[in-house]
Amino acid sequence: MKQIIILLAVILLGAGCRKDKSREAEINPNEARGITAFENSSFFIKNNNTLWATGLNNYGQLGDGSTTEKISPAQVLTNVKDVSAGYNHTLILKTDNTLWATGNNTYGQLCDGSTNNRTSPVPVMTNVKQMSAGFSYSLILKADNTLWACGNNPYGQLGDGTTSDKLNPVQIMSNVKTMEAGYNQTFIIKTDNSLWGCGYNFNGQLGDGTTNSRTSPVPIMADVKEVLAGAFFSLFLKTDNTLWATGYNGFGQLGDGTIVEKHAPVQVMTNVKTIAIGRRHTLILKNDNTLWTSGYNNYGQLGDGTTVVKTSPVQVMTGVKGITAGENFSVVQKTDNGVWATGINIYGQLGDGTTINKSLFVRINL
Repeated sequence: MKQIIILLAVILLGAGCRKDKSREAEINPNEARGITAFENSSFFIKNNNTLWATGLNNYGQLGDGSTTEKISPAQVLTNVKDVSAGYNHTLILKTDNTLWATGNNTYGQLCDGSTNNRTSPVPVMTNVKQMSAGFSYSLILKADNTLWACGNNPYGQLGDGTTSDKLNPVQIMSNVKTMEAGYNQTFIIKTDNSLWGCGYNFNGQLGDGTTNSRTSPVPIMADVKEVLAGAFFSLFLKTDNTLWATGYNGFGQLGDGTIVEKHAPVQVMTNVKTIAIGRRHTLILKNDNTLWTSGYNNYGQLGDGTTVVKTSPVQVMTGVKGITAGENFSVVQKTDNGVWATGINIYGQLGDGTTINKSLFVRINL
């Protein structure tokens, strides 16, 4: 599912690339620069490139060599550039652009040629620039802009024209800019900003105007810069910063003020910077750094102090710069670099040292 990475630039002066010492002093190596979550686990990348994790760990998805859940973030790995959390498996991109994987591997979603679960990360591929971990499958974007996929494939979510699982990565498409592995639906944004989709489509979550599943990618929409896939619904952020949504809407997760299912994208909001998505709830970060949420809220995952479903986005926080969401919880990073979380916490996925659910955001100590 979608990973949110907050980049902190180092200012360089002069032809000799001399570092600005005053700026360097402001960067705290122990603060998070990246946050991501999926299902019941959360991950944080610190400025010193160490990876920390908390929450459910029954398959070793936290990558700390155990299957013991954590209620506070524990260090997993060093020299980490990016991370993507799937359903009980995790993909980790190191600073040398090698891809590593850990956790559940029942369908070959770790892409290591086996079905052996891993409790510590194992190397998978070199020359990788991006990855996305889905429900039980994985997408890998290489430096040459070719897209590769492996794992579970009953609905054609790997996009290779079949419904056969793959234990090793297979090439799907070229000229790819970015991609998103969802629960069972896949989206691809090509270098021309066209959006393509494949996989499960029973609720119209592909947004192609039908409910037909696709085993190969089909065109969906033009001028798209970001896409996210939840459980049976999807969000598309266009280059003009308008947000569009499609698919299942029984809890108002599309944010259009209704609970009516959509089979083609409908516009939800303008002036949107980025988006995050849980199983049945949505986070929207606007250009003014305000956070808005909608959808399922039984565990307080919307962070508005209630457990009441919202069919239209409600503002819950200001001064936010990064967002991510798990199955029934949400994690954000504020402009002061503090990390906050809300929602279900039975496995310690909020990382606040407890297993108590929260309906308002609480600060996490990293």
